[in-house]
Amino acid sequence: MQKYMLLGLLGLCSWEDMKRKELKIVYILLFGIGGMVLHLFYPVCSIYSILWGILLGVIMMLLSWISRGSIGMGDGILLVVTGIYLGGNNNLELFLTGLLLAALWSLSLLAFRKKNRKEEIAFVPFLLVSYITMILRWAV
Repeated sequence: MQKYMLLGLLGLCSWEDMKRKELKIVYILLFGIGGMVLHLFYPVCSIYSILWGILLGVIMMLLSWISRGSIGMGDGILLVVTGIYLGGNNNLELFLTGLLLAALWSLSLLAFRKKNRKEEIAFVPFLLVSYITMILRWAV
């Protein structure tokens, strides 16, 4: 159940991030509350793992604040919620794989002169692709 809820959240936020370049926090918080309730009845990882996963999002929020918005605050909040669903190690894998995919995409856009260094790209779609690859790997 948690897999599908997180897939829905990342899909919704990806669409929103591509269209408006910002995330609605209300959706993210509702999915976060839903994730906590699901963990009460169907725990998939320990509370320590969840806290470690949440810490990654908190660090991203702190980096957003320090960089004055160069890194989106919504991305950090989203990583807090994905930490609730995935726990520490899987949330770190989600983030690092998404970061790698975003970097490769950005380099190709720069190489083909489609965007310059100052333009923003949506990050959440790369988290979605990262999560889909994680689900496929778990299925094998």
